[in-house]
Amino acid sequence: MDEHIPGWNPEIERGFKEILFRFLEEIQSTKAALYLAGPGERFLLATQYGFGRRDVLAIEHGSGSVIVRRVRSLSGAPSAISSKDNHGPLIDYIKSAGNSELLLVPLVSGDENIGFVDARDKGRRRLFERADILKAKRIAAAMVEYARRSGFLGPQYIEVDAAPKPAPHRRPSAGEPSRPPMLDESGLETIHNAAVACVLERHVVAVAVSLATAENAASLISLREGGAAVDHEALLRHQALALVGAGITVPKREAWQVEMRQVPTTAETVQSPMIASSVLLADAEAGSLTASVISGAGAAGARATLGRLRGRAEDAREGTELRFARRNLARRLLQPGVQSYPDLVSHSEAVSRLALSIARRLDLEPTQIEDAALAGLLHDVGMRELDYERLYRNDTPTAEDRVSYHKHPVVGEQIVAGTGLDDVAAAIRHHHERWDGTGYPDRLARTEIPLLGRLVHVAEVFDVLTVPGRYRPTVEPERALNIIERGRGHQFDPQMVEALARVVQ
Repeated sequence: MDEHIPGWNPEIERGFKEILFRFLEEIQSTKAALYLAGPGERFLLATQYGFGRRDVLAIEHGSGSVIVRRVRSLSGAPSAISSKDNHGPLIDYIKSAGNSELLLVPLVSGDENIGFVDARDKGRRRLFERADILKAKRIAAAMVEYARRSGFLGPQYIEVDAAPKPAPHRRPSAGEPSRPPMLDESGLETIHNAAVACVLERHVVAVAVSLATAENAASLISLREGGAAVDHEALLRHQALALVGAGITVPKREAWQVEMRQVPTTAETVQSPMIASSVLLADAEAGSLTASVISGAGAAGARATLGRLRGRAEDAREGTELRFARRNLARRLLQPGVQSYPDLVSHSEAVSRLALSIARRLDLEPTQIEDAALAGLLHDVGMRELDYERLYRNDTPTAEDRVSYHKHPVVGEQIVAGTGLDDVAAAIRHHHERWDGTGYPDRLARTEIPLLGRLVHVAEVFDVLTVPGRYRPTVEPERALNIIERGRGHQFDPQMVEALARVVQ
């Protein structure tokens, strides 16, 4: 952290770093650094994770640096750069730093570039993908929102309303959204699966689904494997016309990213295919969802397929809003009154995100995946009813402190009981049980422990080990995985350890 960043302090740094760790949890970037605007048009290193002593990491970037020039050219859209690409000086920079993959993520508030994230080297030497770009965009939005709501940006960035609003009763947690997104990750997965199902239908050649804002767009085109070639530029032009017809601003072509995905199926010869496009969802702030269908069943057939996609899109949006509402209610359970527990909330949100990723890696049912996120968010809710200020950050607890601390899973279960979240309540009660039966409160062992309790346990320990202010000195993610691996079959469910490693590596 650089002391010359205006408005910077340890609390602000904790909030930003909490969101920065989402690049590890959601994108599996092994390293990431946050740069924020400082005096003299410089961007100063604010915080980072994953960089070791041997890594090349600039303390600041001047306005003329190759990185800053690239960030400013992106118009707010994240960009993935590989050392195999032809990007001249930018590739020289990546190679000189000893890395092979770079994900640059601008942070834009209004017309101002307040900073950027320099993320490097996805785990297992994989390339950054289109899905990572979308996730990076959401993480960047969370950072900008946190900067606004925490007051870090200063009054010049605060939007003025017609009438002043009263001060909030509680401090917003890092990255907490103020309104639901148009589609969350589960919603997007629903849409993509629906597109694949359409391609499997007879006569459908390809389906393109695009998320767009006024600044940028991303499209996934699903097409028959072995079928006729698809002119994706024609598809995008058709979608642009649909956006114009709906009165929606069309992003520039250079800010429109495209990914093609082959769907294994029997290829058929299609005579005179027709393209039909339609805006499925639109939101003034969140953007739009547009679909195009290439069909050999004529215009009527293409429109019928679009109708089915629209139905799935509306279902996906409704599901997104329900999940958002449940999670917001869960956040209020953590600090329901005027008292604020920022460390408790930031830890709980980090465990929630990691639990969600692990649940997806385990290929659990959608309801279980959502319950995993809620259980991670509420696993320590019982702490609010105990002596939170003394217990939560106490590095030298007494025997009496430990007895009191051990009550929080049972107290948490009691808070959630009766809400209809039975599996979540069970996970809260048992998230400190151990695989070998030596945990608490009920000394359950192995599969006697509820699955979500085992899942949240490994997610919480990883967060405790890797994030500052979690009871003990911080270690690097790789070191944390080694520590957890040694507890496989003793403290932790081996299946959960394996899933965690696949998520964070």
